[in-house]
Amino acid sequence: MNRFSVYSDESGINKYDPYTSIAVVSGEESTLKSLRTKLSKIIEDKNIKEVKFVGVTKYGSTITQAARKFIECTLDDFACYHKVRVDIITRNNQLVHSNTNSSNEPQLEHLYYCLLSHIIRQWQNVVWDFYPDVNSKINWSEIIDYLENTRLHRGNIRNPLLIDLVLEENPRFRFNEVQQLHSINEPLIQLTDLFAGMARFSNEENSKCVQYALSYANQKQGKFQFPFGYNEINVHKSRECRYRLIGDLYHLCGKHKLYVSLREKKHLWTRRHKSPINFWDYKPNK
Repeated sequence: MNRFSVYSDESGINKYDPYTSIAVVSGEESTLKSLRTKLSKIIEDKNIKEVKFVGVTKYGSTITQAARKFIECTLDDFACYHKVRVDIITRNNQLVHSNTNSSNEPQLEHLYYCLLSHIIRQWQNVVWDFYPDVNSKINWSEIIDYLENTRLHRGNIRNPLLIDLVLEENPRFRFNEVQQLHSINEPLIQLTDLFAGMARFSNEENSKCVQYALSYANQKQGKFQFPFGYNEINVHKSRECRYRLIGDLYHLCGKHKLYVSLREKKHLWTRRHKSPINFWDYKPNK
């Protein structure tokens, strides 16, 4: 049996953050090992300690260059061949607060459950290792308990005479190892930090990201140009840099036909959730 693993990180988990995003990279461990090696080489070549979205503040800086290389490597060498998945779920905390009582507000554990159960079903593999970034605010054992009581295929067993056969063909999820890791020691967690940060930022900035990213669609060689008139607007350099990075991602997703949209919802969003780059909006139950 092939060994599968997931690595994760979050962005926007403080009380008053308007959006919360969780990103997970998943796949066979042997493939993730190859991706890790390439990401480590990028870090080494750029002579930096780690790649974090918070460090993306100047477009020509070594950290931003490394972030671009992280994205290019992941999409060009792995995701476009469906060798790895990057799934990102984003919750609009303002919408959630207006639709739920504080006591019923979905917690991060619930978001993780939604995301991980979707990923496991996409890979059709039930045995996993899970390596989240160190975060004392999340009850990892609760997440695993819920997941290990979840079966691979949805639906109820209608014929009790077939219960043994059905249960054998519809096993529960199982996690061999769950270990929190420090991102500075794990490039795959740095990758999830980058995607979680981009997802959250695109939601917060909304139409401004759209203006920047859509300028890429008209560039035959994928070189960034400001949309007409936009450079007249006073934009902080760090925000401008992040708009461009999201534009890089958007251009590559279009190149590989990964169904990632900015225009439809004015933030990063994937039309087909089976796509290996899957930006997903969490919708609370009413």
